[in-house]
Amino acid sequence: MSQPLSQQDILRAIVDDIRSVADASITDVTTGNCLAAVSARHCGLASLVSHIAAGLDPVSPAREDLPQSAKELALTLADPEVSNTDNASLAMAAVNALLPAPENVTEHHGQELMLARGKGRKVAVVGHFPFVDALRGVCQELWVLEKRPRPGDVPASKSGEVLPQADVVAVTGTTLLNGTLAGLLASCRKDAYVVMLGPTTPFAASLFDCGIDVLAGCAVPDPQAALAGIRAGKCFKGLSGVRQTAWTRAGA
Repeated sequence: MSQPLSQQDILRAIVDDIRSVADASITDVTTGNCLAAVSARHCGLASLVSHIAAGLDPVSPAREDLPQSAKELALTLADPEVSNTDNASLAMAAVNALLPAPENVTEHHGQELMLARGKGRKVAVVGHFPFVDALRGVCQELWVLEKRPRPGDVPASKSGEVLPQADVVAVTGTTLLNGTLAGLLASCRKDAYVVMLGPTTPFAASLFDCGIDVLAGCAVPDPQAALAGIRAGKCFKGLSGVRQTAWTRAGA
């Protein structure tokens, strides 16, 4: 039996995806209250770890402290020292600024995807997404796993009990940043349909080999509008200049 992938295995696989694409110079780095953006070949976004994790100080790096190369910044994603910090967010934003959108990516809202896939099934959602109330009305059973649970949520510490029961699992892309994705995937059934959601989600083909079936991230067709919103402190839900997209593993 093969050993489950570690978090470092997953991050190194994404870094290997980055090694195969051309580099680009960083032209802008923007951070707000919720999101980081790196502008290079594309405008890449990622959620700020400090916005999600209580007690962490946000990082506002000086432009001169960052490399000129988007690839150099992206490769720091696999550095254990950046895990669960805003430096991991900046590295992932650089990943998203370099990786090209796949040819078969579709415009698809995460909510629509989960409502369609979750209908009549047992669903686990890691993170309290805005669509969980709508999802609760269509699925057979719903568990919302949260580190800071709200009424009706399940503490994230119980993921090992919950995830093996789920037919469909949704995880936030920030699990790539905070060190938790590998443990979550190890708890999922082999036949579970696993979706990674949110602006942090990279279009990294290696994630399909790690057990993800759909990468539901975003594109930024209007960077100026998106960056203005980030500087104003908006989170992804209220951001202009972006569109939600999904890339599905062949055969999923």
